[in-house]
Amino acid sequence: MGINKGVELLNKVIKCGLAALFTAGMGLFLSMFPTQSTYAQASTASNFINNYKSDVKKASSKYNLYGSVMMAQAALESAWGQSQLTTQANNFFGIKGAYNGQSVSMPTVEYDSNGQMENTTANFKKYPSAYASFADNGATLRNGTSWNSKYYSGSWKENASSYVAAANALTGKYATAPNYGASLINLIQTYGLDQVFNETGSAASSSTVSGASSSSSATSSAASSSSSSSSSSTTTTASQKAPLASVKYYSSSGQDQVSLSNKYRKYYVYNHIKGASQSEKKYTWNSLGVNNPVNVYLDMRGVKKGTSGSWYRLRFYQNAKAKKFWVYAPALKFASTYYGNTTGRLTPNVKSSGAIYNHVVSSPTLSKSVAKISTLKAKKTGYSVDKTALQSSKKGPILWYRVSDGKTKGWIKGTNVTSYPASVAIANAKVTKVIAKNATSTLLYDHAVETGNMQKHYKLAQTTLKIGTKVVVDKIGYKIQDHSTWYRITTPGSNNKYWVSSKCLS
Repeated sequence: MGINKGVELLNKVIKCGLAALFTAGMGLFLSMFPTQSTYAQASTASNFINNYKSDVKKASSKYNLYGSVMMAQAALESAWGQSQLTTQANNFFGIKGAYNGQSVSMPTVEYDSNGQMENTTANFKKYPSAYASFADNGATLRNGTSWNSKYYSGSWKENASSYVAAANALTGKYATAPNYGASLINLIQTYGLDQVFNETGSAASSSTVSGASSSSSATSSAASSSSSSSSSSTTTTASQKAPLASVKYYSSSGQDQVSLSNKYRKYYVYNHIKGASQSEKKYTWNSLGVNNPVNVYLDMRGVKKGTSGSWYRLRFYQNAKAKKFWVYAPALKFASTYYGNTTGRLTPNVKSSGAIYNHVVSSPTLSKSVAKISTLKAKKTGYSVDKTALQSSKKGPILWYRVSDGKTKGWIKGTNVTSYPASVAIANAKVTKVIAKNATSTLLYDHAVETGNMQKHYKLAQTTLKIGTKVVVDKIGYKIQDHSTWYRITTPGSNNKYWVSSKCLS
């Protein structure tokens, strides 16, 4: 084996970006470079193999696994035994939890169920010996997970005709990195681990596995069932994958357009909802060419069972055939939409090319077209409505009405209406505002009626309100005639309510 080849391989290992390597002390691993540490690095690999081949052979034989694969995993996950987790806790595989009640706390970087990166601290198993760690790994691969005892069966000697097949069987199961198996195979071939364990050209073995269902401390694993030894807490390993999430999907017409939020970079982009597919892939925004918040089109919403947060399927172009991705809701910025009750009848513009939607367009529920406005009949009495909505935008509120008239039900945009049930559309809100500097000469009204007439008015000096006073807005009014926006505010420390122009608040 050439030293340069070994250096090249370990460089590839670093680039894999495995979470276990990061958790287990990447700083120590990187400190082995540059060239003046080349011989030290080669010596580390040699010493690692010589020091632990006996333990690995014993553990792999016990569970009828390939020793070369187990040794390669240990080298990869522990940075040839140099990681802090390995030196302090004999933990060669980055397995979390406690072993016979013993654990160590280590900083790590993880991604929550919604794909958000966070720095955290986790407890990792602390083993009394190197052999205990290797045996625990063997038990994990042999006993599987709590939801599938044969989850790692592809790595068993009786099912894998060679170490190559066994290593590839761990890809997508023990670790999600697509080149995980290839990394193990490269290590095996580069350092001749197949020869160390006499596995060159080996065929499947049918030997009986001893202790496969043992509940002893040596076989107590993170993935074993709840009936395992009580001295070892129930945990999960960093490399295991949970059962696929059950998702309820809501489709839409794909007309909903929103902007990315200011914190979109904290979230990954996925080809499926995170945790819902075996073929899950994640992408950074930079890899997709997104460097600033941009508008995206949404055509589907999904909610994972047992959660309340929504995921959205997006595309960057209006074309419905454009490539689609999934993101978690906080990565998006929906326009604030305020709803209120109303009565009366409206007349839609039946010549409009607009549509009637089941929800307000670009709201978090997403929308689906239920009919074209042009299909409505021109009725002299108009159509009855029961709700109004005001959606914020840079140009002012966007007005929506919900038609509730027999078979005709849905939301119509105000620009597609020719006559309205009132001259002021009012919606409920809960917003905090501040009395602006230009409010000294403004008039405050005690209430607004749906005819648009403002009632008895007051000057600011006639109230307890002052410039800079924080007030709570509980209603928003939109005067259709002049497109002005009004807020109903509550005076702090009293029940007095006034309507004031939005220009007088900041």
